[in-house]
Amino acid sequence: MVTGMRKTKHHSRVVRLPVLITALALAVAAGAAAETRVQSELDSFANFVWTGDELGLLGFARGQVDFLSPRGQPVQGRLQLRATLGEQLAVPGGPAIRPALLEVPRANIRFRFPVTEEYNMRVTSGRDRLTWGVGSLFNAADLLFGADGTAAADFTEVDDVRDETAWLTSFYFPIGDLSYLETVVLPPLADIALFTAEDADDKDNNGAGASIADSGTAFDQAAPLSQTSSGLRLHTQLAGITVEPSYLWDGRAETHNFALALQGGLRADVYAAGRLTLDEDMPSDAARVLEERSTLSTGIYYGFNVGPDRTLTGRFETLVQPGGDWENRNDREAEYGILLYPELVYSPGRTVDIIARSVVSPIDQSALITGGVSWNVFGGFRAQAFAAVQAGDDDAIFGWDRPGSVRVSTGFNYRF
Repeated sequence: MVTGMRKTKHHSRVVRLPVLITALALAVAAGAAAETRVQSELDSFANFVWTGDELGLLGFARGQVDFLSPRGQPVQGRLQLRATLGEQLAVPGGPAIRPALLEVPRANIRFRFPVTEEYNMRVTSGRDRLTWGVGSLFNAADLLFGADGTAAADFTEVDDVRDETAWLTSFYFPIGDLSYLETVVLPPLADIALFTAEDADDKDNNGAGASIADSGTAFDQAAPLSQTSSGLRLHTQLAGITVEPSYLWDGRAETHNFALALQGGLRADVYAAGRLTLDEDMPSDAARVLEERSTLSTGIYYGFNVGPDRTLTGRFETLVQPGGDWENRNDREAEYGILLYPELVYSPGRTVDIIARSVVSPIDQSALITGGVSWNVFGGFRAQAFAAVQAGDDDAIFGWDRPGSVRVSTGFNYRF
């Protein structure tokens, strides 16, 4: 009896020890999760797409999770994961879906570094987005991601249509209340795609994705250090006008890029930007350099109330490339000298947004027209319907009767 009781007590201790360890680990994890802010977003859409011969149906689902460190801490961290299930075509007006099933758009650390007792600089390291210049779709002063954001834009977004990110390390130096200096280094690292459709179909990988230790090919494909890009910008205000000069050395293209952005206005928000790209092969004539190597963008944004809880916002942007083609080349791949971007967003109430956007190529008389409705039914749950149509000849930038020329999408978005 006594022996039996002792065995029972000993057995109870053996069983309870891992239980206690597991419970302690769960408690610590729960405490950490309570401090970490988590934001999630789910999309589910049905897409009707013109294939060139008939109307096809595609499914599209996407989930995104944001892990953010607690507010008010000297060190901030963010990890954003995005999983996509779908075909090669995206939501109408949105970017093309790459075959990646799992992406990491953001993974960064931000912290304040004390230079002196009274002066701190801010450091950002990892994958993140920096916005240089000003402009919604066209921004000539965006030396990091390009002046024309059409290829990566999501025209179904109510606010920002561009959200490109890159590997970078930036240093932010405050200069007074309204000015700052920012420097940035962009290593030549590739986008993160942890698991792709090609990997799933690759029998050699057994659907497990490529491993960095498999054959050393990941090291063989590493980009040279000489392809690193670096630059700086100054953001300040003069006589009520925001002035932002910037410079970037593009290590991949081996070019020097200079830009200047201006923004101001009393009632409407008026902005403009210019860029000049120089390299070893540039013409010796200064006039030809300005014509062939410059890019200009302008824009105006205005919002006003049209009734109780009713607002209307309008935006109009232009992108001008003096060295582009100014006559119709009848070529889908042509780079014309001017593009236009009109945008209207009407909110008849606090929960409904009616969106109309278009990218217009006036030289070949073609356009990508996107329109839709987003209804916030309740608490972050939205019902959406969008359509995108390409209007133009078959040999224009945007044209009828080609695969993807007509797309209609209906579905739901939930943020929680």
